Amino acid sequence: MHSVEDKHIAQLFLLQRDVTVGVRDGILIFINAAGKRCYPHVTPGMAAVELLPESVLTMQEEPFACSIQIGEASCTVLGTRIEDIQVYTLLPQSGPTAEESQLSENFCSSMRRTLTILNMAAKQLLPAVDQLEEDQQANLTILNKSYYQLERLCDNIDHFVRLQDGRERLYPENTDLVLFCRELIQSAAHFARDMGITLRIKTDLDRLVTAIDRQKMNKLLLNLIANSIMGMDQEGHLTLELTRRGENAVIAVKDTGAGIPPEDMPHIFEQYKKERQDTDIWAGVGLGVAIAGFIARLHGGTLLLSSKEGQGTAVLINLPIRPADGDGHLAEAPLHYGEGDGGIHTLLMELSDVLDHRAFCGLYME
Repeated sequence: MHSVEDKHIAQLFLLQRDVTVGVRDGILIFINAAGKRCYPHVTPGMAAVELLPESVLTMQEEPFACSIQIGEASCTVLGTRIEDIQVYTLLPQSGPTAEESQLSENFCSSMRRTLTILNMAAKQLLPAVDQLEEDQQANLTILNKSYYQLERLCDNIDHFVRLQDGRERLYPENTDLVLFCRELIQSAAHFARDMGITLRIKTDLDRLVTAIDRQKMNKLLLNLIANSIMGMDQEGHLTLELTRRGENAVIAVKDTGAGIPPEDMPHIFEQYKKERQDTDIWAGVGLGVAIAGFIARLHGGTLLLSSKEGQGTAVLINLPIRPADGDGHLAEAPLHYGEGDGGIHTLLMELSDVLDHRAFCGLYME
């Protein structure tokens, strides 16, 4: 402890139930009683990077939240600043039991069989779509949107369970992140434009190659884009920024939306947690950000979220630059955002909770 002021700040958190540590200039200067019980090897004076990732310690925006792995445990880290001390609170994350995981898988399997039948039946109406009245055509697009929302629900639950219990695997390919991000934003931009929202990409890089699982990274970013769109009114702006910081690629998704109230920040990575029920900000069942955090960690990276109510939200994904061994061959770009396996339109599925039902009319009008 360096001063009387440091001791006073430490005493503020002494009896707090959650693990709390204070850091100045990369050195841990205090750890409260809960922290000493959970991490007996952590002591004041040690380098903070021995407990927390460097990407967390160098986060400039505050307050912020991120999801990390410490040993075998997952936890949410909340960061804020008191004078010149960065204070981090570590909140444990609980995973589903084996019975809950099995129940979720059984639910998804049963639901997908029903959805397949529903989709096939709906497509039988395609030959007669020109004869339908305008309100009947609208009902058909609502049916189509609802189908995609349920497909996304099943897909998110399935991904979350597999990520939680460690069964989900990466299939990394060398990818030019500049091209990857540009294609993603261009594909989603015209849907957002119909809602009065502008999507753009900002980068000074011509090329940045690393190995990623393209499908999972696509899901991560589309989850964040969907959340941002949900929280913005017309004339909102979303910017995807791509930069390089040393040996890390940093993808930042920034919006001009409603932001997140401070009381909701501790729960941002909790599964099935839906705060703000009076708004549409938390669409779905509360898995999007949790899944994004898991995917970032599966890539060896971190996902950090900073938000102030009324001032928008910024999500930073830090990814280590690790091209795959071999001949340096790049995965083909762009990803196919249209109908994939099983006739599922990837982009429409991932954005189904935020798009107007009219965005789905083309699937039946073709």
